Amino acid sequence: MRLMLSDDHELIRNALSFLLNAQPDMEVVAQAEDGTQTVMQLEQQAVDVLLLDISMPPGENGLKTARRIKEEFPKVKVIILTMHDEESYVKEALDAGADGFILKQEKEELLLDAIRRVYQGEQVYPGYTAEQLAELRTEVVRSLYETLSKREKEILPLIALGYQNKEIAERLFISVKTVEVHKTNIRKKLKVENYADLLQFSVKNHIIDLS
Repeated sequence: MRLMLSDDHELIRNALSFLLNAQPDMEVVAQAEDGTQTVMQLEQQAVDVLLLDISMPPGENGLKTARRIKEEFPKVKVIILTMHDEESYVKEALDAGADGFILKQEKEELLLDAIRRVYQGEQVYPGYTAEQLAELRTEVVRSLYETLSKREKEILPLIALGYQNKEIAERLFISVKTVEVHKTNIRKKLKVENYADLLQFSVKNHIIDLS
């Protein structure tokens, strides 16, 4: 496994590198001390699993970097490795698409096991059951939906049901251009890229009922 370490503390990077390189199936191929360096390294180096700290001043934090990496380098598995154990950080990690969330104070064996499991395609959040993670994801989705304006909440189900811009404009007595602006804002707020994602969001969250 080709691993990368992103942490603003050199001592931590060196200690992790020593531990991971001692494993027969792991090799640390890159290191970075902030989000910008992390992205630059990924552009130059093939990486399977990234261990990413949350607090890496200056610049964006690790959670924002994780979101960017999952968008630009979707094949890279991301494990958040942090001292922060607050549930709000877990929610943000899930929302960013992180494959794992490990506390730095955990035992070495747990970290090594998490890396191997994430590499195989599992999602590893020790201390959380599948049901708890599902509930946290639901809470994240609800918070995203609540960022929509009243008008955007009216438009969303119409988009999901396949109505065209002109049809939506006629139904709501607004201009086509206004519909287009709202659609762009909806995609940004819900963090979806296309119609298929928007439809899936609407069905899963009971905004529309296709049955």
